Amino acid sequence: MGRAKEEMMRQEELQPMHDWIEDNFGDDVGEEGSEEWDNAVQAFEDYCDEERRLDEENNLQEELEWYLFNESPVSVFDKQLRNVNELLSFEASDDARFSLLVMLHGHIIASLESYLASTFIQKVTKSEVLIRKLVESDPSFSKMKFTLQDIFEKKENLNLIVAEYLKDLVFHDLKKVKPMFRDVLGCDFGDISWLFNAVHTRHHCVHRAGSDKDGNRVNISVDSIYQLAVDSSILVSDIERDIYLNNEVDYSVL
Repeated sequence: MGRAKEEMMRQEELQPMHDWIEDNFGDDVGEEGSEEWDNAVQAFEDYCDEERRLDEENNLQEELEWYLFNESPVSVFDKQLRNVNELLSFEASDDARFSLLVMLHGHIIASLESYLASTFIQKVTKSEVLIRKLVESDPSFSKMKFTLQDIFEKKENLNLIVAEYLKDLVFHDLKKVKPMFRDVLGCDFGDISWLFNAVHTRHHCVHRAGSDKDGNRVNISVDSIYQLAVDSSILVSDIERDIYLNNEVDYSVL
């Protein structure tokens, strides 16, 4: 690439900055390289940083609203399980059926993970009491350091901070998720060793198309898929029952 073309491309990249400086500083900005120009460039960079921050906050708000106002998590989960049952009825060769079972195993775990994430975020971010329970019980929040100014700023956006933290949480990390549901929502998962095993199998399904690290096919069958669907449905029903029983009080107004 010639030097002239490189310079032209550089000028095109800088044009938005020049336009902004002209609009906001006019003819008083001085020549490039002067102190006035450097101050104007810094002002433009600060403006860009603020715009990026606002975009990120708006995107997070939109995602939070999706969790809060979208179709109920249990309805979405039930729909996915009905789809699994329908797909199991399709005729296919042995190899194709194994591939389908691999995908369905991963899909059930993903559906359950989505239910756990949506339910927790929806319930917690709507309630100051539950936000407080989460903040007080989760070590991640106790490690956060704030200045006095930060405390007031973050208090106004606490539900967004919590939502962002929860959004990035991997909800098939059961060692993390199980105590969160217990401590915050009062939901005891009980013995979910079956789910730990299913998540382990899911790893082989997702990363090696249903084979373990030695190249052997994982033990998945039509019966195991049906059983995983049943166990997952029972867990979801238990969570829904516990949430109803433990949260009859309107926490949002306490």
